This record gives sequence, structure tokens and C-alpha cells, in this order.
Amino acid sequence: MKKILFICPYPFDVAAGQRLKFEPHFERLREKGFEIKVSSFMSMQLWNKVYKRGHLIEKIFWTFLGLAKRILLIFSLRKYDCVYIFMNVFPFGPPLLERVYRFVCRKVIYDLEDNMLSDEPEGGNWIASLIKSKSKYQFLISTSDEIIASSPYLVGKCKQITGKDNVHFIPPTLNLTKFSEKPNKKDKSGKVVVGWTGTVGSKVFLDELIPTLEKLHHICPYKLIVIGNFEMSHPFLDLEVIKWNSEEEIEQLHKFDIGIYPLPLNDWIGGKSGLKALQYMAVGIPPVCSAIGNVVNFINNNEDGVLVSSEEEWLFNLESLINDQIKRESIGQKAREKFLKEFSQDQIFEQYYSLIESKE
Repeated sequence: MKKILFICPYPFDVAAGQRLKFEPHFERLREKGFEIKVSSFMSMQLWNKVYKRGHLIEKIFWTFLGLAKRILLIFSLRKYDCVYIFMNVFPFGPPLLERVYRFVCRKVIYDLEDNMLSDEPEGGNWIASLIKSKSKYQFLISTSDEIIASSPYLVGKCKQITGKDNVHFIPPTLNLTKFSEKPNKKDKSGKVVVGWTGTVGSKVFLDELIPTLEKLHHICPYKLIVIGNFEMSHPFLDLEVIKWNSEEEIEQLHKFDIGIYPLPLNDWIGGKSGLKALQYMAVGIPPVCSAIGNVVNFINNNEDGVLVSSEEEWLFNLESLINDQIKRESIGQKAREKFLKEFSQDQIFEQYYSLIESKE
């Protein structure tokens, strides 16, 4: 039986970059005869506190424990036919552990989410940003046997580093059965619901759209629902904040009538896979997205989604969708159809499987 080790930052089934990317394929890999082992840097104890203020001593303790686990893992790396590294081996500092892992491992597949070769946008953890090193990502890109990038744009960036034809774009994976179509239900208030889902790390993008949503509030009535792992309030918007959990994720998304995906125009965003937009499309609601990143590659504007480039376009298109139920439902239906046609989990599995099975 072939053995594959997945090295990732987060615990299983909590982080979108893992649970809607490679984690859904574990069962199929087992059916293909692979023995799967997952090594997460973060424990659940650290995950539950890492994005909260305070708890510094606990965060330091669980970080050093994660580092110790990574060091001990070195002695068993050689027994795996393939080691799949998502993002990094250790999140901080230069690529010291990454170099050791590359030397010991038989075969490495490296999976890069977002354009970590560029500076992260403002709003992230500045302390963490200070001690992160781009050389870590550059090393893994240049030395891995196969590289998976989160967008075609990032594929080009990685190929500039490798100089080889071993960089691949693989779309996010959403289970067709789990991401069921939204039933025709209205909010009890009778208002159309504009929704956003994400973590505290991406909340900065929503915050930048709030002034536009305030203007929209004065143009037409609507309700804003935010699904996340943080608290949020507003003095006059009709806002509901829902704490995300995996068991109720789809039911929570079904509360939306329109899904929004705001992003700023910068190089870091070029690596975004468009996962939020695909989640909206999967449940059959129209995604309204900033026209940047991978969404421009799979959304046909005003057919299966809406692409916007300015505040005026945000206001015009959101007002139009709020006031026109037929338009909302038509775009949502076409979005769902595109998801079913082009983002089949079976098809995406074959892309992962071919890389795992490829010769070194």
C-alpha cells in the first residue's frame, strides 16, 4: 500500500483552504489504495485561540509544541511515497525545516494558496507578517516535484521561479451533494439578503465595502448577513452575524439571496482562487465579485455572476439584483448549472490523482 503524508497548517475540516481543496479527496485516495496520514501544525486548542486577542502564553506554548511535532516528524518522512505540503512546514522564519524535509522526502507536492510571493494587504497580523519569509515559499516552489497553484495568475508566477512545466492550477473542490441548491425561502423581514462568508483574516475586504453598503442602505432596503468567526456590529445597517460551523454551513449559505466577494486590486489578490464565488454559485445564488483574481476566468458577467470594478458598479448591480427577483433567480440558476458542469469533484480528483501518481 502506498503511503502519502499531508502536511498542513490547520486541523482537519476547519479551514476553507484545506477543507474545500484537497481534504475532500482523502476518501477517494483511500479507495485507490493509499494510506493517508495528516499532520497539522495547529492543534485545535491553538486554532480556537489564534485569531482572538490575548492568550499570548497559550499561543506561544501551542506554537512551540507544533514546532516540536514538525521536528520529530523528520524521522518518519522517508517511509512515505509522497509528501504533500500545503503552504509551509513551519509558518515562521526562513525555510530551515523546509530544506530538511525536501532533503529527506522521496517526492514532494507543494500546494500554494494565495500569492504569498507578494506582500499581504493591510489588515493582517503585522507581527506574524514581520517574521514570515517569502524565501520559504520560493524554496518550496523551486525544489518540489509538482506545484499546485490557486489561480492561473499564480501558475505564471511560480513558473518564473521553477523554469519548468511542473506547475498546475487545480480549482477548489466543493462536494456536489453537500452544497445543495438554495430552496425558495425568504427572510422573515421580507428583505432581500446580501451575504458574505469568511474569516477574521479576510474581514478586511468586507470592511472596505462597508461604506458602499451604507450608501446602498439609503437607496433600497436589504439585510446584510455575515458568516464568520468574529463579532461585528453597525450603527444602522440591518446586520446579522452568524458564527460559522461545518454542520450548518450550507443552511447558513441558504439564507443569502445574493453573495458578495469584494477584493482590492493588488498583486497578492491575484492568487485568490475565487472560492467564495464558487460557494455562492454552488448553492444557486448570484455572486457579485470584484473583477480580479480567478473569478474573471470562470464567471460570465451578468450571466452566471456579476463582475464589478468600481463603487458605482457595486451600487448599480446590487440595487438591480435586490429589486429584480427574476434576475436574481436567473443568474443564480445559471451559476448553479456552471458549477455542476465545470467543477465536478470527480473531475478535480483526477487532477490531484495524476500528480500524486506521476513519476518523480
